Amino acid sequence: MIEYINSNSPLHRLDPRSKILFALCIMAAALLTSSYIMLAFLIIISAIIWVMADIPIRKFKPVFLVLLLLVVMGMLTQAVFYTDRPDYTGTKTVLFNILPYNVPVIGSLPVTVEGLKYGVVFSMRMIAVVLAPLIIPFTTHPSDMILVLRDMRFPEWMILMVTMSIRFIPLTFQNFHTIRNAQKLRKIKTSYQDMVLLMETLLITSLKTSKQMALSLETKAFGYSSMRTSLKTIKFRRNDVIFSAFSLTVLGIVVINTV
Repeated sequence: MIEYINSNSPLHRLDPRSKILFALCIMAAALLTSSYIMLAFLIIISAIIWVMADIPIRKFKPVFLVLLLLVVMGMLTQAVFYTDRPDYTGTKTVLFNILPYNVPVIGSLPVTVEGLKYGVVFSMRMIAVVLAPLIIPFTTHPSDMILVLRDMRFPEWMILMVTMSIRFIPLTFQNFHTIRNAQKLRKIKTSYQDMVLLMETLLITSLKTSKQMALSLETKAFGYSSMRTSLKTIKFRRNDVIFSAFSLTVLGIVVINTV
């Protein structure tokens, strides 16, 4: 479950804007380059930042599964379909065919060396693009993200939508696991009907939670005035400047080695 991890790491003490800038720089650099060395460099930088964030290994499990899925899907799809593009004009070195004979429309699905090479690039690019922005929700408290959006003059309704998403999605996963564990305690094996009941219970719980949120907003007169104040403030400090400069330097290194 992707949610905020309470810690006192250097990443947690940074301004959310510096972390957003880091994610944007890594993502932009990954999209600009096709070099194995530069992509590996970006992945290593992101991994170091993850270590500095002091995130428990068990929280990294869903991220690892997503990355593994991206790598497998990227390698398989690009290995087969990369050289079949209409605009591809390079060489085509076939290693083997997945199907023993030609099938109408899809052919024999040949696996090519060029496709595998691009599949590696594609997979490394996706890893870099996914790793960097996921640091933000793990190390940034929702209230800090709200203050950042408010400083950036986002509408209050959009800030509310982001806030509810940050809170509501983890809560839904938590309710799912709670209901699922309750079913496991009552039965050794679960049937299709049990899964239907689980989804019905989860839907009812989510609707009750939404109703409680709506009542809370009405009680606090949400939307009555556009002038809102906050007890907590965030400032761009020296460490944020250093981290932002580091992010821009990483982007510059990749750009220089790509041009």
